[in-house]
Amino acid sequence: MKVRRMSPRPTSRTLLCCLPLFALIACGGGEPLDYDTAMNLMRDRSDVVRISFSAAPRFNSSDSQLARAYQKLVDGRIIQCKNTEAMGILCEPGPAGDALKQENATELSLVAGKWVPSAILSLNRTGRNSANGDIRMTFELSSTMRDFGDAMDFIQPPGYLVAQSSWKQGKIVHVTFQHYEDGWHVDSVTN
Repeated sequence: MKVRRMSPRPTSRTLLCCLPLFALIACGGGEPLDYDTAMNLMRDRSDVVRISFSAAPRFNSSDSQLARAYQKLVDGRIIQCKNTEAMGILCEPGPAGDALKQENATELSLVAGKWVPSAILSLNRTGRNSANGDIRMTFELSSTMRDFGDAMDFIQPPGYLVAQSSWKQGKIVHVTFQHYEDGWHVDSVTN
């Protein structure tokens, strides 16, 4: 007698057992986001920090340190100032002031530096084409701030001391990455 083997029909129990496997396969796939790619994506971001300060300083006899701070910027050719009859002293970016921007007649802004990634604390895939992570950022001073930070300490633009404190401490940001046809991209960064 010949026994004929029939392929078993999948039962609902078999299908239920395989469902997690199908879900895992569906969520997987795509190019994985590795540590180096995530760090490079964060390095490529331009997370520049600017600080504003007065382009129209007002000195009196008790402001000798403030006057010396502005003079140091003038001597370093970072700013150039002239005395006007209508508005008093007005300053603008000097020949070496490429990190400065004239915001308006009485305000200058300076690139203080930028936030750069120093370590990835966590990196998790959240879907087929998405991932998120927590990244420690450190503050890298601009060359102008390295050379003239002591002058800025006396000028003390609004919020400067608070900002300076956070620069020293660093920060941790939460980053969402998204994978598109051309590769991984930073989708959003939150503090």
